[in-house]
Amino acid sequence: MDDVPWMLLASALSVGLVFGYVIQRGGFCLTRALSNVVLMRDGNILRAYVLALLVAMVGVQIIEAIGLVDIPLRPLRWLSSIVGGALFGVGMILAGGCSASTWYRVGEGAVGALVVLVGFAIGATTAGIGVLAPVRTMLQKAVISLGDGGAVTLPGVTGASPWIVIAGLLVLGAIWLRRGRREPEHGTWRWPVTGVAVGMMIVIGWWASALGDHPVGITFAANTGHLLTYPMVGYPNRVTWSMLMALGVPVGAFIAAWTTGTFAWKWPAASSLAKIFGGGLLMGAAALVAEGCNINQGLTNSATLAVGSLLTFASMCAGACLTLWWMFLRKP
Repeated sequence: MDDVPWMLLASALSVGLVFGYVIQRGGFCLTRALSNVVLMRDGNILRAYVLALLVAMVGVQIIEAIGLVDIPLRPLRWLSSIVGGALFGVGMILAGGCSASTWYRVGEGAVGALVVLVGFAIGATTAGIGVLAPVRTMLQKAVISLGDGGAVTLPGVTGASPWIVIAGLLVLGAIWLRRGRREPEHGTWRWPVTGVAVGMMIVIGWWASALGDHPVGITFAANTGHLLTYPMVGYPNRVTWSMLMALGVPVGAFIAAWTTGTFAWKWPAASSLAKIFGGGLLMGAAALVAEGCNINQGLTNSATLAVGSLLTFASMCAGACLTLWWMFLRKP
């Protein structure tokens, strides 16, 4: 740690800490969002997710336009996006939480979240450099590019300016967001506050990650596996921005939970350990196949209007909804 540049250390830990505080106070979780929609017809948490994406899209275009950061675009690896995304969605439901909520629940005192994180780290390592790496590589070979070989984006497909595309998405999003019913009191931030705050943090994550490293934005995919392999076998060979950012999240969540009186040690039922560990294992492996988790692909990279990221996010939602139907709504 003595060799870690101070800018990388400061920017990563501060972004992780603030992001952890924000998502804990907002109860931000894709698993909860989709579960509430499918099982209770309550779309308020999902509205926070959609609003966060819209805010992030606008912010990303602004920081690129003024030259603050040069954001790389994800390619359209359609097969790995669909397969990895769908399996990630299945893993979310089995684990009882998405990648980001698992990290912040550790800061709330949820011991079960640690079980999920261990499974996630092992799964990510297995697909990243382990026995599943050849499968991941094979699935990621199916790539669709534009005529010039560039990444496929919504502006590139439509031939319209990114601002026109975003304007259209904002109109559609505003129509759906306004249809939400009044949100009951539940001790967390209202969904509009959560959505705006998370969206702004996604933008800040792109900018801050470029200060001490190359721009990667907020993610909980490969870096979760690296936090397991780095102290054990020295892989990767240096501490990265994403690794430090992830470590800041439970600290920020702890501060949020402690100051609001919601911190409490929570022990999982013994009968659920295999299921949540397996869910974490599947999420970790699928995240490496899909090249990102629900935050990385669903917000960080979808904000760039990359079709591959949007397809991955849609596949995650589809896999999660199908699993919810199979587990809770399917008639025997």
